[in-house]
Amino acid sequence: MSTVAPLPLTAEATSDRLPEAVSHVARDEVRIVLTRAGEPVAAVVPLTDLRALEALDDAEDAHWSHVAEEAIARWEAEGRPPGIPLEDIAHELGIDPTVTP
Repeated sequence: MSTVAPLPLTAEATSDRLPEAVSHVARDEVRIVLTRAGEPVAAVVPLTDLRALEALDDAEDAHWSHVAEEAIARWEAEGRPPGIPLEDIAHELGIDPTVTP
């Protein structure tokens, strides 16, 4: 896993120093934090970090899908009436369920 490099890079200076930051990240497997007004706003990270985060997201999605499927199966096995479809709830709340955040 990488470590945060002691090179805070302001968002305003990014265009001038981005090639340096990218080289540093690729070479040394570090993370570079971009700041604006002293606050972190983004980061340049090694691809290994990005891939690890994406794998974690996929695993978490699979886990919660499995948990939901088990809960639905238990509900149905107990003979309970079907619930309200997600699409109906989303429509009532004015949410488009096909749009991901």
